[in-house]
Amino acid sequence: MAGATVDPDWHAATDPRTPPQQLADIAARRWDLHAVISAHPQAYPELRRWMAQVDPGGDHTAQAMPLTPVRRPRRGIGWWFAGCGCLAVAGVLVVVIALLGGVGAALQQDGGSRPEAGSVPAPAPEPANDAVAEQLAIFESERARYHQLVAELDGNPVAPLVTQLDFMERVEREAAVPGISEIAARSVAERAREFREELEAEVTAAEARRANASGTLTEQLVDEAGDGFIDVRWDATSACDAAGEGELTTGCVVTGDPLTIHLQSESAASGDWERRMVVAHELAHVYQHADARRFDDGKGDADRLVEQGMFQGSDEKMADCYALTYYDEHTLTNGSVTLGYGYVCNASERQAIREWAAEVNAPMPN
Repeated sequence: MAGATVDPDWHAATDPRTPPQQLADIAARRWDLHAVISAHPQAYPELRRWMAQVDPGGDHTAQAMPLTPVRRPRRGIGWWFAGCGCLAVAGVLVVVIALLGGVGAALQQDGGSRPEAGSVPAPAPEPANDAVAEQLAIFESERARYHQLVAELDGNPVAPLVTQLDFMERVEREAAVPGISEIAARSVAERAREFREELEAEVTAAEARRANASGTLTEQLVDEAGDGFIDVRWDATSACDAAGEGELTTGCVVTGDPLTIHLQSESAASGDWERRMVVAHELAHVYQHADARRFDDGKGDADRLVEQGMFQGSDEKMADCYALTYYDEHTLTNGSVTLGYGYVCNASERQAIREWAAEVNAPMPN
């Protein structure tokens, strides 16, 4: 019929011949078509999971397209990674938006209405193979450099927190999709570059920290434990939760920044025994966070030990036990100073600490 409008994305999403990569490209910019794409026979499980992750409030049930499509915000894959708390990838979002801008303008003009029966949209252009190859070559170069940097952290107990390797693995899976489009190839190349730059910056910062600029025992202990990848600040008074009445907060590790240890000032400690025990306790919390980062469900071996009832079911008492085991101490009291959470772990718990430390590469004297 004269004047009828055509929605190419809707047509492609309902055409059983549309290849998987084209479905992925449409899903990245058309959240209103996620339910339709879920019903497509070429929609692979990873794509369906991705749509559910980026738009958890949307309808992802496999069903027919509604008569009046509702446009949702066009947030692409770059937004998903940024929203995960991963390495900064804001630059990817800018690139994707710029590349899709022309397509988005065209879709706004045609109104996105359902096509009349018999309407046939113009065939999608073939991907620019040379451009795809160029972007994939950039991706491979960035990926290779990234993994070289990862290798430098081999055996480091905080490597899972520094490298966030699982995010790069997701990008690697996207890059391996057969028939990847130019847009997707640019996206994986840009994200690989972002991850490499972030990790490079972490390595540079760690090299500077190893110098023990403060010349203090606490910084020396922290730098040695993480080879410079753990930061230390003497701001426990402001950064940590307030202690109970009659107690003093000597240190903490904040969940949102598990690679930084906050301590009381060096001069506030009663002596080196207290400094060593407090640092070891807080290091245990850093290792607990790194341990959890190794698993998809965010629950590490330390969490499982605590759930089994060891250390009286407390991750704080587990941290005390790590300090006691590390320094072969059997008391949390030295002179007039009592540290920790009031429980001295037994022999079986100390053995569990040694085995856990070996599993996560945490330092532990023989």
